[in-house]
Amino acid sequence: MIEEINLEGLQNKLRLDPHEIAFLEDGIGYTFSDKAVLEEALCHSSFAHEYGLHYNNERLEFFGDSVLEFIVSRSLFKMYPDANEGELTRMRAELVKADSLEKKAEALRIPYIVLHGHTMKTGALPKSVTANALEAVLGAVCLDGGMGAAERVIKKLFLSDAEEQAAGADPKLKLQMWLQARAMPLPVYELLKVTGPSHAPVFTVRLYMSGFEHIETGRTRKEAEKKVAELVYNDLRAKFGA
Repeated sequence: MIEEINLEGLQNKLRLDPHEIAFLEDGIGYTFSDKAVLEEALCHSSFAHEYGLHYNNERLEFFGDSVLEFIVSRSLFKMYPDANEGELTRMRAELVKADSLEKKAEALRIPYIVLHGHTMKTGALPKSVTANALEAVLGAVCLDGGMGAAERVIKKLFLSDAEEQAAGADPKLKLQMWLQARAMPLPVYELLKVTGPSHAPVFTVRLYMSGFEHIETGRTRKEAEKKVAELVYNDLRAKFGA
């Protein structure tokens, strides 16, 4: 009988505040089908130790860290086709650094949700604890809803600014995003010719789509493609509006 009472009391302590969970789910743009996996993601080892639980959020943190790095890496690879390995590595590090995780965890009120031991004070947890909990939540999203759900959450939390920056910096990506947002066919780039001396070639590129085409030149093929993409993007906005 004593064991049953203790188990009931433990379940009461483990029950997460539904209002806090609703706030968290709204913040990440995902609703969990299995609340138990979210509870595990928010269970710090200190809490598990005090109550003799067989689980904590460390495994989900490990998994979530890998999911976050993979999705951010793949997104940056697509957004910045001209960036080299070093540039991509620096951009990824900036997006997923501890400070970024801590700020997002704070905005989601994770410091007030995490189940923790009595030695820690709610709302004043070490920043590393809340950052790790956010990674665990990302891992929980992937387990609960699959990689597609995790990608949507990570893009919402980490990549919206990067996408805007990429669109502003890369005319080809800016044009692609504009067309995709309107379910329009994507452009095709064709190298027509290379003229001029070998030390100063001129590349002529044609962009064609939806029954029209534009031609531009550049010192490299990439430069010519960017110039013609910028031209088409401006023409489309003038014709259809922003």
